[in-house]
Amino acid sequence: MHCDIDAQLIERLVTAALERRALPAAPTPSLTLAEAEAIAARAQAASAAMGVPMVIAVADATGAQILFHRMEGSLPASATLAPGKAWTAAAFRMGTDELGRQAQPGGMLFGVESTHDGRVVAFGGGLPVRRDGTVIGAVGISGGTVDEDMAIARQALNGI
Repeated sequence: MHCDIDAQLIERLVTAALERRALPAAPTPSLTLAEAEAIAARAQAASAAMGVPMVIAVADATGAQILFHRMEGSLPASATLAPGKAWTAAAFRMGTDELGRQAQPGGMLFGVESTHDGRVVAFGGGLPVRRDGTVIGAVGISGGTVDEDMAIARQALNGI
């Protein structure tokens, strides 16, 4: 009898484990291409109104680039900085301006810019995109001053 109970218990445990394993993983919420295009359109309109050509990058929740848009006349360095800002905001789940404050000497993230093969951008222009409190992507804006980049990033996220 004891062997039968053990065998039944083992069978139930194995069956339960296999059923859990067979469940599909929940998809990671992420921006769609249409949402990324809408973000870029708002950023471009705000940039044009400001008179400052920008580079706009939109990433998914993992930091992978969904969209890259370079306005004519934008700074060459911005073509690298905007995607870096989007990646940083997605990867750290915070704005690059906030990360920059925390990366100052004595801050919790001091020295973070030297990690991740130099991809981390620790000044304003990158913001995470949230839906129901969950990061679903990020936008990176570069081409103006830090304040201009942040203003455009905020305007780009209006309506998300």
